[in-house]
Amino acid sequence: MSELAELHAAMVQLPSVNPCGREPAGPHEGEARMSHFVHEWLSGRGIECYPQEVLPGRDNVIARVVGREEPPIVFEAHLDTVTAEGMTVPPFEAVIEEGRLYGRGACDVKGSLAAMMVALARVAQGEPPPRTVVLVAAADEEYLHGGARRFLEDSGPVAAAVIGEPTRLRVVIAHKGALRVKVTTRGVSAHSSDPEQGVNAIYRMARVVTALEGFAQRLAEREEHPLVGGPTLSVGTIHGGAAVNVVPEQCEIMVDRRLIPGETPAGALDDIAETIGGILADGDEVRPTLEDWAVETETAADIVTLARRAVREVTGEDVVEGVAYCTDGCDFSERGVPLVVLGAGDIAQAHTADEWIELRQVELAADIYERIMRG
Repeated sequence: MSELAELHAAMVQLPSVNPCGREPAGPHEGEARMSHFVHEWLSGRGIECYPQEVLPGRDNVIARVVGREEPPIVFEAHLDTVTAEGMTVPPFEAVIEEGRLYGRGACDVKGSLAAMMVALARVAQGEPPPRTVVLVAAADEEYLHGGARRFLEDSGPVAAAVIGEPTRLRVVIAHKGALRVKVTTRGVSAHSSDPEQGVNAIYRMARVVTALEGFAQRLAEREEHPLVGGPTLSVGTIHGGAAVNVVPEQCEIMVDRRLIPGETPAGALDDIAETIGGILADGDEVRPTLEDWAVETETAADIVTLARRAVREVTGEDVVEGVAYCTDGCDFSERGVPLVVLGAGDIAQAHTADEWIELRQVELAADIYERIMRG
C-alpha cells in the first residue's frame, strides 16, 4: 500500500462526524482527533503548521510552505463528515476491496485532503514553489462552513484557491450557493378539547408552507444558469407542538434555497419574506442561518488555466463544468477569491450508505495538486 493510501485509510479510521450545532456527544463526533492527526503528520515532515480554533475543541489546521511570491494559493479540504448512521459498510474500518476504499469520509473528502497533504509534503522537499502554498484542513464544512469562515477572518489576501471536493478530477468553475432560513410561527396554547381558546401555530405554518411551495414552482420556471441549472427552494424540516392534546403555540420550519450565480443571499431572503409576509403576524420570525454565495470563476482566470493544465498533463482530459451542490468555496468567492473545485471521487458516492472512492483517483489527485502548487 502506498504512503498516500495508508494516510487516507488512517484518516477514515478516525471518526469526525459533524455534530451540527450540538456539543460533540463523544469521540466519534467533532474534528478533534482528525485535526490532531493532520497536525502531527504535517509537522512530522517539517512543514510549518498550527491549529486554529473554530469552535471549542474543534480546530482548523493551517499549514504553509513559503514560496517566492505572495499572496498565497490556498488548498482547502474539510475534516468533518456527515453521520455514519444507516451505513451498510463498516464506517470507520477503511476496508479496501478491488481498488476501492470504503467508509464514511472516504470520498467526502478525506481522499482529497490526504492527496493535498502528500502533495504539500512533496513540494516542501524541493525548491521553493513560485507562490506560497497554504493548506487549510477545515472544520465544520458539513454544517455552517465555520472553518472556512474562520480561516478567511485572519488570512489576509489570497491569490486563488483550490477546494477539494469530489469532482471526478474535473475542473469545476461554478456551483450553487445556499441560503438556509428558519421560519417560526407563534400561537397561543390551549387544551385541545376547546381549541378555539387558542391559536394553532401549526395551522398558521401550513399556510406558510403552501405559499413557499407555490414560490418554489415559480422559481423552477426561471432561466437556468448554463453550468449549474436553475434556482430551487425546499422546505426540509418541520417541528411544532408539545403534545397531541395541546393546541401548539409554536412551529418551526427550515427552508433550503439554492442560489445560482448572479443571485445574492440578501435578495433571496427578501423574496422569501415577501412570499410569506402576508401570512406572518407579530412575534413570528424569518431568520437566516446560513448565507453562502454562489461560485463562478472566469474561464480565463489564472487558477483555471493552471488547474486545467495540471489535469490535462496527469489524466489527458480537459473538462470544465459546473455543479449543483455547494462547497466552502462559497466563502472564498464572497471575498472575491478566484477558485476551482477539484478533487478525487464522485459526488454520487458522498453521504451514501456504502461511501467509497477509487484509490487510483486519489493518487492522480495528489499528482494534480502537486503540479498546481509548483505552478
